Amino acid sequence: HPEIGEDVKVMGVRSGERIALTVACALVGRHVRDLAAYRALKSGIGAIAQAAAGEASGLECVAAVNTADGEDAASVYLTVTGLSAEAGDDGQVGRGNRVNGLITPYRPMSLEAAAGKNPVTHVGKLYNIAAHRLAQTLVAEIAGVTEARCLLVSRIGQPITQPQIADIQVRLDDPAALAALAPRITQAVHAQLEGLPQLWRESLAGTLTLW
Repeated sequence: HPEIGEDVKVMGVRSGERIALTVACALVGRHVRDLAAYRALKSGIGAIAQAAAGEASGLECVAAVNTADGEDAASVYLTVTGLSAEAGDDGQVGRGNRVNGLITPYRPMSLEAAAGKNPVTHVGKLYNIAAHRLAQTLVAEIAGVTEARCLLVSRIGQPITQPQIADIQVRLDDPAALAALAPRITQAVHAQLEGLPQLWRESLAGTLTLW
């Protein structure tokens, strides 16, 4: 879909058993024939977002796309590059650049920006990456873990592999299984922390995703 730009933002609000999505999607003008085609694309984008959210959540979902659009072709979200930077929305580091790609006011999140920071010693970068990867690992590799949160706190002067706090919160299919799963969770935490001194290699290779 060359007509869909790379700049796509989605805000989701859940009210009870219903999710309302607001999608801001920059469309590339040279691939959009006219206003009717633009509106058809908006409809298709909304359907894709609605279906994806419904499949992931199992809840009723509705989606609205480019809600700031006006009625004429001069007031719709068409761009040359597919980026909102054309209009001055240049995405300063720290505003929404979370390692997991999300801004989550109802869930734990760090105010540290990972992009542009020292990949050897900056814990705002390293711990964000480690916490995100650890949460992913716990859900993907330990049967029965359906959700995981990881909060890491450093202390100046201490090795990055020795956080002051490593607080792991998990949601389980069977809460009674926590004691049995705790050793595997602890092992995963240690493995993730022990790998931090080598993370700079991924940064140097350009394979480190920071959104």
